[in-house]
Amino acid sequence: MKLKHTTLAGLAFAMAVGATAMAQQPAPVPPPQVACTLSPAEIAAGRAVALKFFQVTGDDRVALADPTYKQHNPAFKKRAEDNKKTDFEEFRDSFGTAGLAAAAAARAGGPGGGGRGPAAAGAPQPPGPNNQYEVVLTECDTTIAIHKNWRPDPTTPGRFFEAFTFDAFKVKNGKLVEHWDTAVINPPAPPAAPGAGRGN
Repeated sequence: MKLKHTTLAGLAFAMAVGATAMAQQPAPVPPPQVACTLSPAEIAAGRAVALKFFQVTGDDRVALADPTYKQHNPAFKKRAEDNKKTDFEEFRDSFGTAGLAAAAAARAGGPGGGGRGPAAAGAPQPPGPNNQYEVVLTECDTTIAIHKNWRPDPTTPGRFFEAFTFDAFKVKNGKLVEHWDTAVINPPAPPAAPGAGRGN
């Protein structure tokens, strides 16, 4: 009986000492912040470059990017790696005037209904407009634009919900040098079932 009490007392003591030691551990220290050395005018100019990405297209958009441009969008990154291109070359080929013309030509000959174009006549409309600039934040050389989009409920026609995405750009010397967003690599569409679309 004495051994049982001694063991329980020892266990309780060890737990108390362990809890006290854990409670005395210092809180984790976040990494040190590097002070921004840009002037307010330079910060504003960088913000303007980042937001201009959404206002121009084609070769004007490509002109915003530095040849050292680094992409964190996995779909763009995958395409660049698959085609043995740099991130800048993929940016240029996707957003440049020639790339946009090639993509438009490919879409013209293919099926529609991807869910990204205007709604068909008579289709339910979202309750409000999308907003490219729902929130815009700039800290030093990085600007983040949070976009509000209305997404249809796939199970209830005519019902919409707000959805938010973002684009973040780092700007250096007046050029886009890095980009982050919420994109994902979508799985390929499943193959069509045999006999589908034959109008039986």
